[in-house]
Amino acid sequence: MKTKFKNILKMNIAKNLIIGLAIIFANSLSAQLDRSIVPESGPTPEIFFGKPQTFMLDNGLTVMVVENNKLPRASASLSFDNPLIFEGEIAGVSSILAEMIGNGTQSISKEDFIEEVDFMGASLNITGSGAFAGSLKRYFPRVLELMSQAVLEPLFTQEEFDNQKNLIKESLKTSEKDVSTAANRVQNFITYGANHPNGEFVSQESLDKASFNDAVDFYNNFSSPNNAYLVILGDIEFEEIKSKVTELFSSWESKEVVANSFPEPKNPDETEVIFVDMPNGVQSVVTVINTIDFNKKEADYFPALVATRILGGGGAGRLFNNLREDKGWTYGSYSSISESYKTKGLILAQAQVKNEVTDSAAVELLVELDKMRNKLVTDEELTSTKAKYTGNFVMSLENPATIAGFARNIITQDLPENYYNSFLENINNVTKQDVQKAAQKYFSPNKTRIFITGKGSEILEKIEGIEFNGKKLKVRYFDQYGSEISRPDYSVSTDVTAESVISNYIKSIGGAEKLNSISSIEVKATANLQGTVLEMYSLKNNQNQSLMTMTAMGMTLVKSVFNKYQGYNEVNGQRVPLTDEELEQAIINSALFSELNFDFETIELIGTSFVNDEKAYEIKITDNKSVFYSAETGLKLKEFESQEIDGNLITGEVFYKEYEEVDGILIPSEINQVSASIPVPGGLTFKTSVIKLNVKTSDSDFN
Repeated sequence: MKTKFKNILKMNIAKNLIIGLAIIFANSLSAQLDRSIVPESGPTPEIFFGKPQTFMLDNGLTVMVVENNKLPRASASLSFDNPLIFEGEIAGVSSILAEMIGNGTQSISKEDFIEEVDFMGASLNITGSGAFAGSLKRYFPRVLELMSQAVLEPLFTQEEFDNQKNLIKESLKTSEKDVSTAANRVQNFITYGANHPNGEFVSQESLDKASFNDAVDFYNNFSSPNNAYLVILGDIEFEEIKSKVTELFSSWESKEVVANSFPEPKNPDETEVIFVDMPNGVQSVVTVINTIDFNKKEADYFPALVATRILGGGGAGRLFNNLREDKGWTYGSYSSISESYKTKGLILAQAQVKNEVTDSAAVELLVELDKMRNKLVTDEELTSTKAKYTGNFVMSLENPATIAGFARNIITQDLPENYYNSFLENINNVTKQDVQKAAQKYFSPNKTRIFITGKGSEILEKIEGIEFNGKKLKVRYFDQYGSEISRPDYSVSTDVTAESVISNYIKSIGGAEKLNSISSIEVKATANLQGTVLEMYSLKNNQNQSLMTMTAMGMTLVKSVFNKYQGYNEVNGQRVPLTDEELEQAIINSALFSELNFDFETIELIGTSFVNDEKAYEIKITDNKSVFYSAETGLKLKEFESQEIDGNLITGEVFYKEYEEVDGILIPSEINQVSASIPVPGGLTFKTSVIKLNVKTSDSDFN
């Protein structure tokens, strides 16, 4: 337990409230085997799926029934084969609807609905795109009835709409500064285009425009039985189920579902770099993307699956072995291929890497794609990949939803009836030559987009020097919402230095003489954590002594103490002494005004950046910590810190706002702490109620 709490507390508790970290331990078993030898593959397993008995209701609902009495269970899966839907200026309305639906019916309240499902031990999930229900055989008729009522007579209320909209808006706010979120958003936006269903994204503005009536209209327009497929599996009798489904779903009115037209996505004529600046990025997201014509009916569908898995399908993939195992640049690098029979599919290779190797990682992704085109894969790679496909495919058959999906795909995509029975046979028939031909068709390193999302002040100069196959790549610049912009300017005037920035800050908050006259600072502040009031108390003096406590409802959650040469962190009563490394950091943190003690030989002016749209100078304090000062006022705006804990990179930001004068010194009265470890949209905001200077302290205050 001590180790766990010590790891949690390794970041500055006074600045970053970390609430719960899960530590996962992996245990490995040793056996008397030579694991360097790949075992020979056995014969391809024979896969047999029960052929569905199919019927259609008068309203167009297609129903497929597969009887299987091995277990006294049954399930029903409802899905819509709608065209791609472009939501436009109300993007996000379908997300709101997905959270609203399934919370009761017009005749059953939300609470009673949930209680009845729980009583039966059933699972019942309803979304805007379909539904799934599963239960023991004896409850299945009632579960199917509840499912039909939730789909045909959903309970929609303005109150639920407002609640779900606000939750999504809070989620967007939480991920606003997340590098991966920004990367995915811009990748889709640029790859597919602003007017394509796969390119649009949900924003605060689009959510504000979405109304309750929009959600109801969306459901009415796109939930139609003539575009729906109901697959029922398990211990059931066909005639009984047919009668029950006819009774429950025949009243569902059929309607025409109108398909939107949208532009066809296109790849660039030559490889280019799309750069997205994220000033808080400690790692860069590097993604190579091509759109492709790819679906299950392609003659080279199975070779393409094998090629993509060899390239980057897990820990045995080439990307993983190159960028992680060989070079140690990332925790993992992977590739994927996505299919579509409604629009273009995607081939993607990606890695999140250290800032200093961003440009090199981009080149390595291209190199590995090129190798797949130009050289045959090895026998070992081919054999291993086929074995993994076999294992994964067989395991997936344990999920009733998988079987339901197979049955639906055969109809909606016009596949042969034995398509999935022969799936593994087709995988095992793939040759090395097939893999190379598929790679040559779908992998296009010379006509692709390389998306790089990260901290431009550290990586952009190198990115602009990237060359591949003897040609320097063009770089285009975008903001985190996909709008093309001019090249970001991180330069600073020659008369601005790290020392001048710090000196200006000290002067702006009161001056060195005034700051040196302060002997102690006492602060009391509060924050709201999902309805719970957190009370923070901090006391520091100029004798290298500090105390910080965090309480809620009268209970001490966190306590951090440093008393000149020793200290401890305490969480929920568990006290852990500070290590030597932590003691060094505690000495720095206990300073009343740390800028007075900065060593200008070690800190570095990185350049300019923006903090909440305000231009700022970034000062690098250590490899893991940067501080941002306003270029206009000189005031401290933000601190950014990162640390690796148990193989995970933990980051935290502290924003300083609303400076108030206290006895001639400007002190922030509002501090906003943002971290993935804090489960609050926008982080925790502490507002001070008490700030006192030169209070009397004694050694006993820091025990």
